[in-house]
Amino acid sequence: MCAVTCKYKNCRHESRDIVEDEAVKSGDSYYHKDCNQEKDEIREIIDLFVKYVNPHPVYTQLQSVIKNIVITKNLGSSFLLFALKYYIQNKIPLNYPQGLYYVIQNKKVIESYSKNQVKIAGDFTIEEATESTFDYTPRKTCGFQDIIKG
Repeated sequence: MCAVTCKYKNCRHESRDIVEDEAVKSGDSYYHKDCNQEKDEIREIIDLFVKYVNPHPVYTQLQSVIKNIVITKNLGSSFLLFALKYYIQNKIPLNYPQGLYYVIQNKKVIESYSKNQVKIAGDFTIEEATESTFDYTPRKTCGFQDIIKG
């Protein structure tokens, strides 16, 4: 059995060496199973952000924010992916990469994630936005005349 090296630059394992049978091969590189999942989820987060939030983000800022949330704060890519999909599906406004810090602090997102922790974040389906109509019916304002009549 050959040993290979995990190529994930944020690998958190004690050793980057993996038995080839236990490694996940992606292209010409090998990864720990969880490292490969994290790498793929981060790529999906970036893709969703570009597709549904901001088509022209400053990529260095976006990657820095994601790395800070996933690696430094150790919240995990699965949680961030779930939270971003939640925001997209519920049409909650998000405009720039730093807004992801608000996404991970949203109490409804945290509750929903806790309830659905067993489910895989990929179960979400994001529907294309449809045009909605908004009807405004003004409330009758009370004026001085209404007070006198009453």
